[in-house]
Amino acid sequence: MTSEARFIINAIVVGIGELLPVATCLFAWFKGGWAERLGAGLYGLSVLGTAGVEILTGQATPVTAELFFDTAVAVGFLVLAIRFNNLWLGAVMMVKGVQLAVHATRLTDGEDAVAAGVNLYAASLNLISLLICLILAGGAFATMRKRAKQRATGPAKAPLRESPTAALRHG
Repeated sequence: MTSEARFIINAIVVGIGELLPVATCLFAWFKGGWAERLGAGLYGLSVLGTAGVEILTGQATPVTAELFFDTAVAVGFLVLAIRFNNLWLGAVMMVKGVQLAVHATRLTDGEDAVAAGVNLYAASLNLISLLICLILAGGAFATMRKRAKQRATGPAKAPLRESPTAALRHG
């Protein structure tokens, strides 16, 4: 493969890798409920924080900073999963746990594993980011579907809560 072809492939992969989380977070923010908004905000801040650290340090994947952000986000998703009792939040929390394990293997090993010219550490981080985006979008789609079903059938016995403090206001 020529160097120009590698450059084009890398530009496409990096572009998708940076734009997909942002687009997913925006979609979940505007179309999801409170759980999706808070999850999208949490994940979006993590993506932006990691990108900021990458720009400041000049490293492609600063392990210590990513470990910090990913730990904070995993704990945040744990709190949200307990608060909202959503399956997708628990799934994202578990995927973030896998990402923490990937970071731990990078901290213990001095060199990244490479198979067929592919950096397995970077590829696994990209795969985990894709999984989180899919789960977050799935949560937003489920909320959209639940709202559409509520509108079609009329008011239900247990309406979809609009805010985390709605139960406090209505007693």
